[in-house]
Amino acid sequence: MKPENIILRGPEAVLIDFDAARLYNPEQDTDTRILGTTGFAAPEQYSMSQSDSRADIYSVGVLINVMLTGEHPSKKLAAGHLGRVVEHCTRVNPAKRY
Repeated sequence: MKPENIILRGPEAVLIDFDAARLYNPEQDTDTRILGTTGFAAPEQYSMSQSDSRADIYSVGVLINVMLTGEHPSKKLAAGHLGRVVEHCTRVNPAKRY
């Protein structure tokens, strides 16, 4: 998820562009191809391991930080409690994310 994939329709936020969407395959160790947008895609989406719903948590963490600071969390982390949430969401190891 990235800002360009969210549109406002009246009072609702709507997700668009599901090109990177895929089904989880427990029989595979890695994804079959690189998925997602650089900066918003989780490390495992670069074929380091099999991606699952925790990849979405990573991208939501980046998105929250961009909404709060205008920057990727690697450049400027949001302050306070939400900064800690972003840090937890964007951990490299998916097992250490929410």
